[in-house]
Amino acid sequence: MPYLWPKDVLAAVEAGELPPVEACRLLREMDTVVAPAARADNGAAQQRVEEILRELDALIGLGEVKKLVRELYAFIEIQKWRQKERLVTEPLVMHMIFKGNPGTGKTTVARIMGKIFRAMGVLSRGHLIEVERADLVGEYIGHTAQKTREQLKKAYGGILFIDEAYSLARGGEKDFGKEAIDCMVKSHH
Repeated sequence: MPYLWPKDVLAAVEAGELPPVEACRLLREMDTVVAPAARADNGAAQQRVEEILRELDALIGLGEVKKLVRELYAFIEIQKWRQKERLVTEPLVMHMIFKGNPGTGKTTVARIMGKIFRAMGVLSRGHLIEVERADLVGEYIGHTAQKTREQLKKAYGGILFIDEAYSLARGGEKDFGKEAIDCMVKSHH
């Protein structure tokens, strides 16, 4: 079915008739008929994202991850189009869990995600702050909230990558790991 307007493409995605990646391609094609100045800005951003996606593609393996990243990219683009067309949009909540053995590229992929999100305007800086339990959990009452807030502040506009995040939940009721989790959850409200 030919789609003439962005709203048609967006409706097809919503109805499940069109995959998001294909919709993204169609919307980009439609975008080439907009004003030259807007096209130049959008084209430069798309080119930057494509360069970053090639960086991801250069990694060995990770087929599912590469597919998921492209779907996320398409989802964000579609949400932007929906916003432009004044349609209802989904909130962009991009919390993720990277699971895998050491050396499988979790940090590298997170860093690439930061670059993509920055190029798309989702993040203002797109940098990655990598922390572990010791960077978030303090040794006395009040210390954990302070340490956690410092790391959140450093990560503002980028990605906070918590290595072995499960370790924050171990240790029982008297452990300060739960306080770090509570502080992070509270900062998102």
